[in-house]
Amino acid sequence: MVASAQEVTKVASLTPELLSAYVADRQTAKLSHDLPFQPETWLTPRPEPSVNASIVSAYVSNGYVGTAERVAKMKSERACLATAVYHEARGEPEQGQLAVVDVILNRVDSPRYPNSICGVVYQNADRGKYRCQFSFACDGKSDEGGIGNRITRESWVRSFMVAEAALERRQAGARRDVVPENTLYYHMSTVSPSWASEFTRVATIGSHVFYAAN
Repeated sequence: MVASAQEVTKVASLTPELLSAYVADRQTAKLSHDLPFQPETWLTPRPEPSVNASIVSAYVSNGYVGTAERVAKMKSERACLATAVYHEARGEPEQGQLAVVDVILNRVDSPRYPNSICGVVYQNADRGKYRCQFSFACDGKSDEGGIGNRITRESWVRSFMVAEAALERRQAGARRDVVPENTLYYHMSTVSPSWASEFTRVATIGSHVFYAAN
């Protein structure tokens, strides 16, 4: 018996092929996403997109970026964020790692810093050893991680998972708010940098102390 529309409450990227499989064998289609199923959408032709030459021209002139270039940049940004998490906070609890992510993303959104993740992470890295924003970026060593024992390898993979989750939330317009949006600085709790007194202390998470811009 074919399931009614009321019975089908979840679909995952529903295609005609998946729908046929579901009708033929309900065990074949693995449904996971909470999306309403409306069978009439398969019967009604979709309207043609209202795109004309002037719209395309305006889109291109406003900074069109091809899909391949956008995907490559997205991968690069994720790698830069994951590398920073690994070198700056791999021994921290998850909240501590996410707080470091927040600082980096807050800097991306701040006019005081570069407007890309890689730009923020590697800011001033070309000025010489230990003259950059994050020491791992200009210490003369390879930034690649995950080489060593199981814990080290897992930390490298976890850093990418943390970065991916953070970027997905950012793309969706959501924030974790582990630290406030104006939190732009942090340091190890074992040191007392002279600049700390210039800013507002907002949190201590793990072995890092976080500060917001005044």
